[in-house]
Amino acid sequence: MADIAVDLGNYNTLITFREGDTRYRGLLKGVARQVRDVPGTLFVPSLVHFGRQLLLGEEVLRAGVYGDDATFRDLKDHVLHPTPVGRKVGERRVTHKEAAAAFLRGVLERLGGELDEGVHAVILFPSGGEEAFRDWLGDVDLESVRSVTLVDEDTALALGYGLNLFTDDLVAVFDFGFSALRVRVVQFHWMGREAYSPPVIKASVSVPVGTADLKQRILRELHADDMGKPLPSFYWKRFVLHEADAHTWGQEEFRKILERENLASEVQRALDRALEEARLGGVDPGAIRKVLLLGGGTRIPIVRRTLEENFGDRILGAQPELATGRGALRFLSDSPVDDMVRDTYSLQVRDPISGEYHYPVVVERFTRYPTRNPTARYIVNTFYDGQYELHLRIYRSAGGGPRAEAREILYGDDGRISFVASQEDETHEPAMEGPLVIPVQPPGRVGERRFLLEFKVDSRKRLTVTVKDLREEKVIWEERPLIDLS
Repeated sequence: MADIAVDLGNYNTLITFREGDTRYRGLLKGVARQVRDVPGTLFVPSLVHFGRQLLLGEEVLRAGVYGDDATFRDLKDHVLHPTPVGRKVGERRVTHKEAAAAFLRGVLERLGGELDEGVHAVILFPSGGEEAFRDWLGDVDLESVRSVTLVDEDTALALGYGLNLFTDDLVAVFDFGFSALRVRVVQFHWMGREAYSPPVIKASVSVPVGTADLKQRILRELHADDMGKPLPSFYWKRFVLHEADAHTWGQEEFRKILERENLASEVQRALDRALEEARLGGVDPGAIRKVLLLGGGTRIPIVRRTLEENFGDRILGAQPELATGRGALRFLSDSPVDDMVRDTYSLQVRDPISGEYHYPVVVERFTRYPTRNPTARYIVNTFYDGQYELHLRIYRSAGGGPRAEAREILYGDDGRISFVASQEDETHEPAMEGPLVIPVQPPGRVGERRFLLEFKVDSRKRLTVTVKDLREEKVIWEERPLIDLS
């Protein structure tokens, strides 16, 4: 199986493989670019052309049909557009949403065919655009991939930079890419992948200063005497121009033209607006733990300098183009992304009538510790007169285990049990050497609601139990350690 992250962009769509996975080499030849300095990632120009055959990415550029009416670009922005903007191609009308769907489907089909194995894809969606993106993705035929997982780009970005989303829960994202300069202040409420929800956007500002327009203005100034001719390429990362310009135009000239463009002022205005919006929403800008950089435009020295003047050492931006893909793969992984309980643990309960065992959950995988509130609370009955001991066993559940929907374990003389039984394909292994023996004094009665059990995880990553005797109205044990969950 191959795990990939797919970040659909306006300019490039990035396909990222797991670190150390070399299968990407040579894939999508003629469609994607492999950047030497960026191992593990394929760059596919976000272009699709509807001709005699569908052309994708680099194929569109090589065919010389970039400006053709049958070529669609800026795919990401159009996916989020509320109305189906389109144009006539041949005898039919094609919307930009349909074009984006054809692009994504075509790239993944070709990739899956070349890999000749199942593909697990995690697809990033724009922060704040989840509903529109899901609506669009629902119409995309993705039968070529084994599974599809969705994650918002802000969560992926934070994971890619290695943040602990419990402690670094309030961050700012500075996104300077192809179409615009965007600043967001977001609040994470991270409870692990299984309880994942996108962060809350506390402030959002978008300024129509994209690297595409900026590059075009710079190149036009450089080639003012060559009007009408195709403009060469331009790369922000190392400020490398076309070979014809590299010997005549250096970084000092680059700095001067950016100063004339008032780029630093534009960045500062965007930051000021976002921080003021956050402040009006009750967020103290000083509480922002980290500032995450996204997009190649954040490599521009004058941009970095302005950010550093505002945020100092809180800035993370070593991989502004790649952090989202790597973070998305981390999200896709089964391993926890921070210090959490790694497995699901259950309580083994035997039905005295049928003899079957059931496993209500006491702590779920991806639970952060220590827990403030109980991870599970159960009322347990005694089931015969004169019962003087209650034996309980903790088991580890393979595959995550079932969620405990009920909060009572009622098994008495009628054998009634009110919790969800484990699924047939789940397995459970003992997590403790012997049973937990709770003394029943005075002895229990048939069907008596006798004990309240409350489970927690302490600061040493141990599962604990508090046992309350409901008849005697007293606590027998308080947060007694049961097993080590490390």
